[in-house]
Amino acid sequence: MKKRIYILLGLIIIAVAVSLNGCARLVNGIELTLAEKSFSEKADQHNKDVLNCLRKHDTKSLKKMFCREIRLTEDLDAQIKAAFDFIDGNIEVTDKTEFNSYGMESSTEHGKFVLYEISPTITGIQTDKGKTYTIGYCEYFIYKDHPSYLGIMEIDITAGDGRKCVIGKSLR
Repeated sequence: MKKRIYILLGLIIIAVAVSLNGCARLVNGIELTLAEKSFSEKADQHNKDVLNCLRKHDTKSLKKMFCREIRLTEDLDAQIKAAFDFIDGNIEVTDKTEFNSYGMESSTEHGKFVLYEISPTITGIQTDKGKTYTIGYCEYFIYKDHPSYLGIMEIDITAGDGRKCVIGKSLR
């Protein structure tokens, strides 16, 4: 009887260990750590925030998403206004709009991230005038050597015909 209880307890412990290990998320077939999962969720939210700011012409909120370095060195008001003018029509989020938050580069030292950069894209963006766009951007979540780079550096908006509008600039 005791042997069965020990076997049952052993199986329960193994099941709990396996389920707790499943807290990481698979992205493109790669298992993410809990920290990376948090970054991925943050990127998912930022994708939606960027698109909503552009959709609502919310200059103030979009500017806040940029890193300090870009806010200090670039004329974001003019660049964001140019982006609003570049997008022909009102943005409509449809079932063709796809959010990809998984382009990333990272570096660690002694088991801690010292660099974590994402490069998400939003594809299939349509306007009420039948135009299509893709938005891509680069953002640092961690950059030990350049703390003023934390945030979005650059947003690239590409029209279906290949024209491009850029807000900010790349920092490397």
